[in-house]
Amino acid sequence: MSQSPFDIELDDITLARARRGDMGACEQIFRHFHQPAYSVAYRICQCRELSQEVTQESFITAFRRIGQFRGEAPFWGWLRRVVINHSISSLRKLPKAEAVELQEYHAASEGEHEQVNLSMDLDSALARLNRNDRAVVWLHDVEGYNHREIASLFGKSESFSKTRLSRARTKLREFLEPPTTQLQKNQSGATHSSGHESGPNQEKVSSALAGITP
Repeated sequence: MSQSPFDIELDDITLARARRGDMGACEQIFRHFHQPAYSVAYRICQCRELSQEVTQESFITAFRRIGQFRGEAPFWGWLRRVVINHSISSLRKLPKAEAVELQEYHAASEGEHEQVNLSMDLDSALARLNRNDRAVVWLHDVEGYNHREIASLFGKSESFSKTRLSRARTKLREFLEPPTTQLQKNQSGATHSSGHESGPNQEKVSSALAGITP
């Protein structure tokens, strides 16, 4: 699992002040976590306006309920869950036929650094996924949610999460596979099956996922 963009330490004094309603402390928390909150919302929603709304609503909810934070886990984990809950809730309210903003996909050009290429191409590839598939692969591979937790967020069974994750990973590999490799596979067909899976491996994909910022 890659490190979450939310993994930012918050000192106990600032947190205690925020729990007492200190606006200065709340503003400090907002500055610290606004970018990762927006980033997570955007990766799930893939719509800038909706992500901005989700981010704003998430901080309003967090500051209203900050007294409920018990300190049993890092504050960033608690806040991240608030953002993710709002993001999934917003997705579920969208009409099924409503399209989100999609970015044009561009394959990597030769001579560029591999990791930069993968991050840039993965950003576009994510935008091509079904919105539920995109949310599941992000939550599982970057945010570290398990299938039970993801299923709970969507109000579905664990098989829903497992199926979506498998499909999303397959699609990402297809989108990220170099055109020359695709051509070779089409030409060779199934006659030279060696068990080797082409395209970026899952470790590289997960690493690049965590490094993407909108």
